[in-house]
This record gives sequence, structure tokens and C-alpha cells, in this order.
Amino acid sequence: MKTNKNSATIRDVARLAGVSVATISRYLNNGSLLSTETTELVRAAMVELKYVPHPIARNLATQRTNTVGLVINDIQGEFFTPLLDGVIDTTESFNYNLLIFTSKRSGHHDRLLLGPIYTDGLLVFLDSLGENDLRELHEAGHPIVLIHQSAPAGLDIPVVTIENKRASYRIVSHLIEQHHRSRIVFLQGPQNNEDSYWREIGYREALK
Repeated sequence: MKTNKNSATIRDVARLAGVSVATISRYLNNGSLLSTETTELVRAAMVELKYVPHPIARNLATQRTNTVGLVINDIQGEFFTPLLDGVIDTTESFNYNLLIFTSKRSGHHDRLLLGPIYTDGLLVFLDSLGENDLRELHEAGHPIVLIHQSAPAGLDIPVVTIENKRASYRIVSHLIEQHHRSRIVFLQGPQNNEDSYWREIGYREALK
């Protein structure tokens, strides 16, 4: 029976190369474990059969995707461009891929796409993922780092953010101590905005 080269399987590759299926699996996951001769046999068989490993099946077998997910609602503007550049530079330096999830509807994402089948971990920007999804992913053991937001109550999730309270405190203290100002106005941001909340706390503490 002639092999259909457009739908070759790992067994077809093993048969043509004259090795076991386990050897093909080792080649796909860590080719350095094989001898040079075996590596060349496997590579030649894959080329001849035009075999391409199925990424999802491979991810399930290795339990790794070499991919980091970035969940963000907006990638435009002066703030997001350097943020994205930094994430790309870092993932590339570790030979990881970057998968970006965006949605115009705040917090609306398919949780299956965010999980371990497609990513090894997530970077989640402010308000881009709902609390229920965060909890379920965190409780399932999926690595998460929050950017520019605090973790929901009861969740021990690492956070990278601006020290709004400290910065506001130092600014107001500078006005008081160096410029002898006593009547300082705080222009509050939008309600329920975390940045605005912590800046006001720092402002009020400096005035005490």
C-alpha cells in the first residue's frame, strides 16, 4: 500500500527510517539524545514523507509549548508599544514564542486557548482577563504574572506594576519639603481605577 505523503504519521516515519516510534519521539523532543547516524536517518525520512509533527499532540506529550501568552485588550498607543517590545525581546532571548490574545470586550477570552495546551504561562495585563478565569487558571496550576494590576483577593499571583502609592507620596512630600507648599490639590482619576486609588493613598499619607 502506497503511503500518502500528505498525511504521513510518526509510524510511517519510523518504518521508513528503520527505527522505533520511540526513537522518532526522542528526535522530536530532544534530538541531541540520538546518534548522528540515527538523526540523519530520521531527518531524511521526515523530508521524504513531508512529515510535520502535530503541534497540539506534541505539546500534550511533552507538556510544554515553548510559548508564553500575553493577554491584553489594546496594543496601540505610547504605553503599550514599549511594553510589547520588552516582552518580545525577553521571550525571544529564551527561545520562546509569544502568543498575543486581544479582545475589545474586557475580560472576554476562550479559557481553553489560554491554558496549557497552547501556552506554558500567561502575562495578563490590567482588566484583560476576568477574575473567574484568573482563579480557574491559577487553581489549575497554570503560571500567571499580572501586569499593572493587583491580584484578586486570596490569589497568590506575582505582580509587575508601578509603585503608585510610593511615587505619589514622594512627589507630594517633595512639594511640601522643598517648595513649602501646603495646599496641594489631587486630581482623581476614574472611579474604580487602581492607579488612581493608590496615588490618592500616597497623596493623603504625605499630607499627614
